[in-house]
Amino acid sequence: MKKPLISVILPIYNVENYIEECLESLVNQTIGHEKLEVLMVNDCSTDNTAKIIDEYAARFPHFKAIHLPENTGAPGKPRNVGIEQATGKYLIFLDPDDYIPLDAYESLYQVAHENNSDFVMGKMISFDEEDGREYEHVTFKNYLLQKQYYNVTIKDAPFFLQVKTAVYLKLVKTSFIKNHGISFIEGMKNGEDKYYDMQLFTKAKKFSYIPKVIYMYRARNDEKNLSLTQRDIVSTVENDVKAAKLVKPLLNDESYAYFQINALRSLLWKICDPDFNRLEWETRLYLIHLVTDVVKDYDKRLVEKYLALEEPFLSLINKGYVQEALEYNKMLASRRWWYKQGRELQIEYRKHSKIRKSFSWKITKFLRNRNIRLKQLIKRRYINEGKRSHTFAGK
Repeated sequence: MKKPLISVILPIYNVENYIEECLESLVNQTIGHEKLEVLMVNDCSTDNTAKIIDEYAARFPHFKAIHLPENTGAPGKPRNVGIEQATGKYLIFLDPDDYIPLDAYESLYQVAHENNSDFVMGKMISFDEEDGREYEHVTFKNYLLQKQYYNVTIKDAPFFLQVKTAVYLKLVKTSFIKNHGISFIEGMKNGEDKYYDMQLFTKAKKFSYIPKVIYMYRARNDEKNLSLTQRDIVSTVENDVKAAKLVKPLLNDESYAYFQINALRSLLWKICDPDFNRLEWETRLYLIHLVTDVVKDYDKRLVEKYLALEEPFLSLINKGYVQEALEYNKMLASRRWWYKQGRELQIEYRKHSKIRKSFSWKITKFLRNRNIRLKQLIKRRYINEGKRSHTFAGK
């Protein structure tokens, strides 16, 4: 077999309900699945996942099932195993409960090949697995992310450091990864991707970006397999803080100020949430004190630009007014809840408005009116008969 163009690394654990959709999106890539090396690293799944990936490995010689001897409980080790075994010119990561658009890897490869970039980045869309609603992360809505960038550096475009961390959005030269010894922290269930991402940005001589959706992220709702952002609040906050501390020495002051927005956004998503306010008071105090190191000396100009609503909360933490910050946080959490309710009402309103404006609704109007008149007629007759019965009973 010829050397593959792209090694796709999947850290896999208990995804029997999703893995086939994910792998089929690889099989159907317009770049040609035969140009891919798919490394399926199974972290000791206890469901039917292992059987499914073995079947794909039997069907496609360039799909390789790698079964780890013991469960590591985090994506870092499986991803590192994938890096070690990757033979493609480029490598990229893919989570097994998500999928990619048909032309995703062709689009990334074309830019990487034409510009000889160390890595190329695209953007993502999240979707709700229950109702199919799609939404774009706030960082990709920024006007700066609406155009392409070819062969830039962090010095040219430091704002990329505040963009949502997502290792599966970046097609990277395998030689670049291995020459710089870039890897994931093992044992961390979240936050490990921030350290990997910052190594890419700080060590790349040139990278590119295209404002094209190359990834579909599934917001999962099953309780047994919670996504990273849905895990235990305490451990996720602890990991985010740990990751931020590991990243800080890699960056100069200007770059860290932008990354700090990235780190704070992740922390605020967990802290400014009704579930956080249901924790014991001592636990909330512990977590607020923990994040102080990340909040400390934030760039007020950048925070007001990217996190304007949360800036007063961060200011209180930075000044040591922890109890006041916790009280303010209740308002932020309530605002988020009401915002979510408002969004759901808007969606329902648009759905019903669309129905009422449809051709079928218009042509069936007379039937609905007729039905209403019929109901009114029956109701009047029922009332009249009731009155007559009452009259007869009184005689």
